[in-house]
Amino acid sequence: MSLIGSGFLTIFSFVFLISIVVVIHELGHYWAGRICGVHAEAFSMGFGPTLFSWRDKQGTVWRIAAFPLGGYVKFLGDAGAASEPDEAKLAEIRQRMGADAEKCYHFKPIWQRAFITAAGPIANFILAITIFATLAQTLGVNYLEPVVGGFTENSSAQQAGFREGDRITAINAQRVTRFRDITSEVSWRPGERLTFQVERDGETVTLQAAAALTTVEDPYGGEREIARLGIQSTGVALRRTFNPLTAIGYGIDQTWTVVSMTGRYVSYVVTGRSPPTMLNGPVGIATTAGQTAVASVERGEDAAQSVFLLLINLVNLAGFLSVGLGLVNLLPIPILDGGHLVYYAYEAVARRPLSMRAQAIGFRVGLALVLGMMLVATWNDLNYLLGQIF
Repeated sequence: MSLIGSGFLTIFSFVFLISIVVVIHELGHYWAGRICGVHAEAFSMGFGPTLFSWRDKQGTVWRIAAFPLGGYVKFLGDAGAASEPDEAKLAEIRQRMGADAEKCYHFKPIWQRAFITAAGPIANFILAITIFATLAQTLGVNYLEPVVGGFTENSSAQQAGFREGDRITAINAQRVTRFRDITSEVSWRPGERLTFQVERDGETVTLQAAAALTTVEDPYGGEREIARLGIQSTGVALRRTFNPLTAIGYGIDQTWTVVSMTGRYVSYVVTGRSPPTMLNGPVGIATTAGQTAVASVERGEDAAQSVFLLLINLVNLAGFLSVGLGLVNLLPIPILDGGHLVYYAYEAVARRPLSMRAQAIGFRVGLALVLGMMLVATWNDLNYLLGQIF
């Protein structure tokens, strides 16, 4: 594929993914606000200059902005996109609107504010479950059994006593049903001694092994640093089909698996037990979206199949991205949804809200933390791109 073609696909795929997950996240906040009787002054898809906008019957201004890197809902009384309170504006609203001031987000009971705040991440998780369940029911799922088919050179698993034909059933008491589960449990735990439950010749064997941090080449020519045991699969793929009920169960299980793995990885990074090399930002999302799109189009035998594979793989990727966005927003950092929930928890316990000054300081600290995370993620993304070039 030409450079221009791949560039266009990358831009299209990135905008497609971000638009889906961000709009759903913000619609979660918006509809929860509507349920609680809060007036939304603006709903923005993207940041920066407004490309076009319109006002609905409720008086909400809907806008499409130039930079599709996020979005926000601005409720009545908010000082900005992060829903931080504006003390002067709140006092003016209370005096001017009287009883109608109850349409203001910050005058609502704690449980309603918490519900509106949590609704964004919840919407992301619901979107992910819906995507995974729908794809599972319509297309089925191919998977490899968690059976050892061979070993790479200098395999830590082979040194730990694994044998070909071993079926791994659990890692640190976490159930394993697919070969991918092994990678999910191991890749972010370099050097940690893990306990494996293995079925061998009708008996259960317990083994311990530590994965080594290894630089591996991905299917797109780039390099990633992940922890590996050096186990190879048997290569025989099985196919599972689903009815509507089991598909929903699969969607929930898949979403929880991503939440659990991501949450544990972040905790390992924070405590210094794992390097932050797997953290990615907008550049990494765009890169992955572009790689997925190009590979999908090139796999198609004709234009119709290429378009089908493109949409299916991008929608599947949107499911994973939606989980990530929902989870990141629940981090207890002021400016994110999780930080707001921490403020409301304090208010519920102390019987009074945190002072405006303290909240403002918290928002500034939170912004610094988020920008720091973005810098680390962008550094990882650029290192990956440079590794592909050089």
